[in-house]
Amino acid sequence: MRILHPSLRWPIMVATIALLSACSTPGADEDQIAATLQEMAAALADGDVRGVIAPVAEDFTGISGDFDRRSARLLLMREQQAREQLNARLFDVDVSLRGEGRAVASFQVVLTGGSGLIPETGRWYRVESGWRRDGGEWMLVSAEWEAVAGRQ
Repeated sequence: MRILHPSLRWPIMVATIALLSACSTPGADEDQIAATLQEMAAALADGDVRGVIAPVAEDFTGISGDFDRRSARLLLMREQQAREQLNARLFDVDVSLRGEGRAVASFQVVLTGGSGLIPETGRWYRVESGWRRDGGEWMLVSAEWEAVAGRQ
């Protein structure tokens, strides 16, 4: 039996762990939705409109039914042009499953924007969002929000 050279043990162990974690079952549905929300917030900070909009379903509806996926994308683009930096900080994310392939995620978010180190504008919102599983991915299908504090 041939023993591996000591310099090869760590790379092989790391590769094995990576392969095993890639083959493991995905996290709980609630964790997947919470992770998607965090990915959307990170995309916003990176100025990646597509990354923010990617998990928004084609049939998305906002607070009054007049706000759709296209409206969300246009609003995001307008805000990016008006401010150098946009950030979202999520708090109290609570995801609950509602039957087969449906979920609700409630959370609070502080949105800030500006051109320097210190944000020039900010607002705190309470949000309730509806999610639907399409294939293996969770898609945002609805959202209602209300301003809690701050100014635009």
